[in-house]
Amino acid sequence: MAGLSEKVDLGLPKNPIVDRTSIQDLPSSSGRTAELLGGATGFVGFSALQDLGYVPAASQGILTDDSTISTEFRVTLRKMTKKDATTKIKALQEFEALCGSEDLESVKSALPFWPRIYSKLSVDTERRVREAAQVANKAIVIQVGKHLAPHLRAVMPTWLLAMVDPHTPAALTSSKAFQEAFSVEKRAEVLLFTCKAIMDHVSDNLFNQTPQTLSDPKVTAEEDMKSKYIRVLSCSLNGLSLFLSTTVKITSKKIEVIAEVKPVLQNPKFWKLAKHENPLVRSAWFSLVKNLFEFDHELVQDSRGDLSKAILAAIDDHDGSVLSHAWVAFLHLCVAYPDIWTEAATSRSVIGRIYSVLRDGGRGCATELYPQLLPVISLIPEKATDDKNTFYVEFFRAFSKGLCKPRVTASARDLSAGIKALFECLLFISNNNTDVNLWETLIRYQMVGLLQLSFTDMPQLGSSNLYREIAEILRTWAWKAHSDVCVKSLNNLTELFWNMFIPECQSILYQCSEPQIGKIKDFFTVLRTPLSKFSSKREGVKFADENKSTVLSEDIKNQKTDQEKVFLELTSQCLSPLIYSCYNFYQTENSHTIYKVFAILLSSFPSPAVYAALLGGADTVKYIEIEVVLQTIVIPKMEVYNAELIQSTMDIFMSLYSLMEPDKQRQILKNCKLNMSVGALRLLVENMTERKETDAVAAAWLLSSELGSSLVKLADVLCCPKHAKEESQRTAQHDELVALFNFVLRNGNKKEPIISTDYVSQILTKLTTNLKASVPDHEEPEEQMLQLVANLAGQLFSSYICWETKGIHEFMRSLFLLLCQSSKSLSEETAEILETTFLKAFKGLIMFISKDDSEKLLEEGGCLSVILKDMKHIVMEDSCTFSLTLRVCGLLQHLFKLVYEQLATEEECAIMLDHSKIQVMLNLLIPSEGEWTEIENSLSPLYVAPAILQGTIWFREFPFPRNMQENIVWNLKHTRLSLFLCNLLLYLCRPDDSDNLEATEEVSLAQYTQLAVLALHSTCHSTVMMELIEVVRKPSISDDVRMGIGKLQDYVKKLLQFINQGNKRLITKQIRDRCSDGSSSWCVTLNKVLSYWMKAEDINVSRLMNGVEDSALGHTATKQSLIPLMGKESLRDLIDEELTKMVSLSDDPFSATPSISLLTTALAHVSLETANQDIGSIFSVLMQWRETADSVFLFATDTSGMAWEDIALTCSIIRLVSVLVKNHSVHFQPQHWDFILCSLASWSQSLEESQKSIGKETVSGTFACAVCKCIGCVSEFMVKFPKLADKEKYPAKLADDWKEFFSPSVYTPIIPIFVEVSGSFRELPTVILYGVCRAICIGVCFAGEEELLNHSLPPIFKVEDAEADLKLPDSQQILLNHLTPLLTSPHPPSQFSAYNMITTVLPNIMEEWEKNEIDVIDTDDMPQRPLPYPVTRVIDECMNIVGAALRDKNFGDECVILPNTDIFVYSTAYLLAWRLALKAITFSSDANQHQYSAFLRQSDKLSNLLSILFKLMPQNPTIEEEEKDSVVDDKSPTMFTSELYIKPNVKVTSNLVAHLACKVYFDCVSQIPSAVRQWFICLDRQTQSLVDSFTSTFVSPLLISQEMSAVSSSTARFDNMQVKIRPGTREVIATYSIDEASMELILRMAPNHPLSTIVVEDHKRVGVSVAQWRNWLLGLNTMLSHRNTPLMQSLAFWKKNVDQKFEGIEECFICYYVLHGTNHQLPRLLCRTCKKKFHAACLYKWFNSSNKSTCPLCRSLF
Repeated sequence: MAGLSEKVDLGLPKNPIVDRTSIQDLPSSSGRTAELLGGATGFVGFSALQDLGYVPAASQGILTDDSTISTEFRVTLRKMTKKDATTKIKALQEFEALCGSEDLESVKSALPFWPRIYSKLSVDTERRVREAAQVANKAIVIQVGKHLAPHLRAVMPTWLLAMVDPHTPAALTSSKAFQEAFSVEKRAEVLLFTCKAIMDHVSDNLFNQTPQTLSDPKVTAEEDMKSKYIRVLSCSLNGLSLFLSTTVKITSKKIEVIAEVKPVLQNPKFWKLAKHENPLVRSAWFSLVKNLFEFDHELVQDSRGDLSKAILAAIDDHDGSVLSHAWVAFLHLCVAYPDIWTEAATSRSVIGRIYSVLRDGGRGCATELYPQLLPVISLIPEKATDDKNTFYVEFFRAFSKGLCKPRVTASARDLSAGIKALFECLLFISNNNTDVNLWETLIRYQMVGLLQLSFTDMPQLGSSNLYREIAEILRTWAWKAHSDVCVKSLNNLTELFWNMFIPECQSILYQCSEPQIGKIKDFFTVLRTPLSKFSSKREGVKFADENKSTVLSEDIKNQKTDQEKVFLELTSQCLSPLIYSCYNFYQTENSHTIYKVFAILLSSFPSPAVYAALLGGADTVKYIEIEVVLQTIVIPKMEVYNAELIQSTMDIFMSLYSLMEPDKQRQILKNCKLNMSVGALRLLVENMTERKETDAVAAAWLLSSELGSSLVKLADVLCCPKHAKEESQRTAQHDELVALFNFVLRNGNKKEPIISTDYVSQILTKLTTNLKASVPDHEEPEEQMLQLVANLAGQLFSSYICWETKGIHEFMRSLFLLLCQSSKSLSEETAEILETTFLKAFKGLIMFISKDDSEKLLEEGGCLSVILKDMKHIVMEDSCTFSLTLRVCGLLQHLFKLVYEQLATEEECAIMLDHSKIQVMLNLLIPSEGEWTEIENSLSPLYVAPAILQGTIWFREFPFPRNMQENIVWNLKHTRLSLFLCNLLLYLCRPDDSDNLEATEEVSLAQYTQLAVLALHSTCHSTVMMELIEVVRKPSISDDVRMGIGKLQDYVKKLLQFINQGNKRLITKQIRDRCSDGSSSWCVTLNKVLSYWMKAEDINVSRLMNGVEDSALGHTATKQSLIPLMGKESLRDLIDEELTKMVSLSDDPFSATPSISLLTTALAHVSLETANQDIGSIFSVLMQWRETADSVFLFATDTSGMAWEDIALTCSIIRLVSVLVKNHSVHFQPQHWDFILCSLASWSQSLEESQKSIGKETVSGTFACAVCKCIGCVSEFMVKFPKLADKEKYPAKLADDWKEFFSPSVYTPIIPIFVEVSGSFRELPTVILYGVCRAICIGVCFAGEEELLNHSLPPIFKVEDAEADLKLPDSQQILLNHLTPLLTSPHPPSQFSAYNMITTVLPNIMEEWEKNEIDVIDTDDMPQRPLPYPVTRVIDECMNIVGAALRDKNFGDECVILPNTDIFVYSTAYLLAWRLALKAITFSSDANQHQYSAFLRQSDKLSNLLSILFKLMPQNPTIEEEEKDSVVDDKSPTMFTSELYIKPNVKVTSNLVAHLACKVYFDCVSQIPSAVRQWFICLDRQTQSLVDSFTSTFVSPLLISQEMSAVSSSTARFDNMQVKIRPGTREVIATYSIDEASMELILRMAPNHPLSTIVVEDHKRVGVSVAQWRNWLLGLNTMLSHRNTPLMQSLAFWKKNVDQKFEGIEECFICYYVLHGTNHQLPRLLCRTCKKKFHAACLYKWFNSSNKSTCPLCRSLF
């Protein structure tokens, strides 16, 4: 066929997802079977199609050899014949996919077989199959295109019926396929081409098929067969309808079509379908009849009798879906054969059926049925009724009765259609019959009756289109009576309506029912303006005159005003009595609702008769002027405020005002007192503003002085002081005042104000006065008032050009100053309103000024320049906060944007910063050079403290006072200004077309790089200061400051990221220049900028270095900052140069300080090989100085009272020695070591001499820092020395000399200094003292056991220690009493050093502690032995504090402990003390370990610890990225597997406590597992689950691995026992054998080890009795459950017991062990009766638990 389209890409998914749920009871596997048969010859399985009824020939003259079909299509088509619906759906989906993926020839090979299978699947009982079949059909049809033509007659009948399938998705898919396959003009031709096939198919379905023939009764349920048959019947009828409606326009083929269709109609079975029991079939049949009439009524001419009977019998069908089609067919029948009404019986029967349907409300199809009523009554001839009037009465009675049915009123759509049809019929009858008697009945019951129901019993009518339809019919009657003399009688109908309706209204008014009166008000509102409430287009039947009016719409548009006047005139006359009644009722009852009805009536329908009645009574006939009514009735009510009545009163006023002459209008406005209520004035101003374009009187009144002065007075009331404002709030008119000024100051898009400009200025002055009340010198107004004033001002700014108004600039400045206070006192909402108003004002101002002359925008004294200076002044105020600074930045960004957008066309700029006007604005915001200098001088000198104490940079000056107890003064002005300017720079660097800074390309700051320099300096300064203040915690840092510094850091980072490399190099050069001036703070900044803020490629090191002159004050510090970035050659040259200077100054050592400092920094960054040649020269100079000028070394010298110049050289030498030891010690000669160690001992003596001043004087403290760090370097080297690979390069006795001679002399003085300085920091922490104490901690941390035990600390004893039974030697007791309090020091390095020092001497302390022979505490089941008291005192003290701080946390909640807080200090001390306690247990004897464990458990210390640990440990204890280098096992990077370094130089973070908690928990479960297990058992179930999950995940695998490793790597060997491991199953196998006795035990650790006990299984037993074996297993289980020893030791202990058994020693018959589990004693106590022996401890426990003193075996008295 030529109409077939080519292949079309349908865009369908290749493998659509389909619900696989089968409707069968059991799913079929036929799909898989079909796939297995895919290779078989022939089209297997198509015999299943034999049950089809009519199947068109699939291959008429077409070769259908199935060998040509592709294998994929063959298998897919075979699957389609299966019974299972899911299989068929999947097959259809596969078929669709194949059609899209296979080539055209493959698809064409399947085409001959498709029609037959498609015919079967299209009528399948499963709707999903039918839908999938249509999708597949669409796929193949679009793919094959014109090649479908030979098969069109075979496929088209089924395709056509599928288009009307009841399952909508299937029908839509089929229709879409038909539309895509054929163009619009070809579709009818295709149907005509296949007409015969279609008719044959339809006839077969209608007349031949049955439920049994369409389906297989063997496999199909009866209900499914019946539903399929009904669906086929209805689809056949609907398909025939679709065929006729599609081909109706092709008249040339009509004869052929009629010839094909007539046989269907002539079959008697066809007419029986009209009475089919199923409504679906009946509905389709009547739909077909309608299409038969529309196609050609000659089709049914021969069957007219059957047709009439069928249609007339069905017009009262009980099914609504049938009824709508039957009525349409009935209308066609009446039009085609009018003579059906000739028989009286038929007429009465038909009319009766119509009444029946109407009484039932359309029987569910009201929306479709009601529009047919007007054609029906128009087609009923007069002779068909006995009396036409009676017919109309009965007709409308039935109509209205059905209209009130609940099923109709419940549907707004049905009700609307019914009312519309009702009034269409009434209008039709009024055009032909105006009989008064008839209309009295119709109006009373159809119009007034329905209105009455809408007011009372049926509120649905009131919300429907009833009122609008009545308004329309009354207007139609009035106009027709006015324009056509022949129908004057229609006026009688109008009067008849009002005569009946008005008494009903009066009756309701008398009853004073508010809801009903409200409905009356709604009715009259719609009556006056029908489209006010119901704006939908009028639908329904169009009359002839209406069609004509549509054509003459322009004429009607011109006559519309006349029509409305005619209606209003007639209605006003009729409503006069009602209006008068309403007014009387209102005066009597004082009902607001009645007054609103009166207002609507009077304003909508005014007339002289009404005026006369209102003023003179109902019988008055004299003429009354409108102004009299206004003066007498309306205006007095406007003077009294009544929120409910004021709008109605104003409606009356404006309605009557519009009817007056201009002179009278002017007079009435003049007579209106302006002291009327504010609400009335507002409404009057609004109404007059609407009229002023066409009403000169209204325009003049709005500009009058009377109105303006009145508004200014009201502004005084609105913007009054606080106390007066409270009085004004008591009035009910406050909101009206706000609304009035909102309207007055706003005028839409108009260019001029509503009132005179002079009065606008006066109102603006009032607003300004109110805003000024908010500045600090005045009392702050309430926020509500501020919001009000700001909103009013916003209305003014958005309305018209007001920038020439007097006082506007002063108001804007006041608005800004108020906005700047918002961060202190105003809410976010108020601040946002003020900001919006402020920006709106400036937008208008900028637009106004730039239109005339943009140069005036920033002129001196102008509004914008003054505001910008105010902004700078606010940021520079000491009281300004960072939040306020950012708020000002936000305002400035908006201002920059407004100016740039307005002036962008004047200059072409890539970024806003390049615009000249923007630069002028920015310059106004930047402080002057003098201001910057003053601000920089206010920066705290403590900024350089870390650099001086650490010795990273050498300074000529010492910027600290002599006394260390300084007060920190941190002036944040510099930081705020930097944040302010950096924020603006970032914004101005953004391209004008980009809102995303991330997309910004590199830009240039031009002359503003100095701002970036200052921002970097401020960032470095504020960051360091915040860290320093945090460590001393005085003063506290507010959240605002933290936020501001964080923002500044982010801004600087982004700014450096976006500026170009040239700018970055210029910035570093400018910072270097500031360093050269000798400023110590800028030297620190340069160091930090080069180290952290700049990339290597952004720094030109050589250029920076060459620019440093030796004569510059800060040249040394500047070079020290640049050295880390220098290359090897440059560094080598620098070392040679400075070394030469140092050698040349051998006679003047004090001048060599800069060279020594530079050498120190350089040697820290060179390799060993590079420095090898320089070591000897350096030491030669140093030793020469020692010989010639040893005073420069300050050996054994008291530094108290010295100046910085006196110790600067010594500190430089000490730091040089430290660097040499740390980095280049391999090149030292023996004499070099002698020099270093002797010097170090002498410097330690200097510290001892200066001990009193180290913690007080800054110079002495700095000297102590240098010495202690040098001690730390040497001590750390000596600790590592035994493990060095190149140890032979060092002197042979180096380590011995250090240990025997130098170490005692070094540490003896420094240990007391450490204790004293740490105590000083606790009492009065300062920044410098923190650094000094930290350096001393580094030095003392490596003190050895001998040095610590031989300390010279002053004695401290505790009373409780003296009274205790367990004691330590005095030296150890004094040491602990000094060090354990330092565990709670607020100085973390002191905590860590004290911990390390106690750890060092702990083995010796426990050795002495174990020597105490006292009676242990025998309470409960296990004896207890306390740990050393100083440690347990720390535990108890910290436990109370930490427990109280975490009391609100639930078990398992993760609590993050921030550093530099009290809880951090005590949490750290608590955990460190516990680590010491657990380590102490490991250093004790095996017997006493259980007693210590019992002490910790029974004193609740352990349970408290574990509860706290599960609040401190993180739920996911993974380590941070930067910590992963310390991970032991990369497979488990957690805090349990990573090393935790407790050293003084460790950076303290919030992770420290969490990490330490994890380590303590691991120590607990590994060292005292039985105690932890007993705690775990006592927990509740929920807590147990949490502990079990955490331990199993993070701890148990590590513990099990350690146990396995310990067993496998154990060096212990047993003569008669072998131990093996199975890591995969967590098992340890122990095989014990002596002679013939051989036994094998399996010890299996639980996944949550050690929370669950180790399971002991007897795998093999030989030569041992069952009882004995069980006794041993019981004993081993008991030991593993209660011992804390490792697994290997437990097995060894068990083996020892077994050995004892085999040696003939009998075990204790209580514990079944030869050796007791804790004291290792043999059974010695003998029962005199049974002669059995028992352990003393076991027997004692037996006596206590049984409360008896009898033998456990023989029960004899023991």
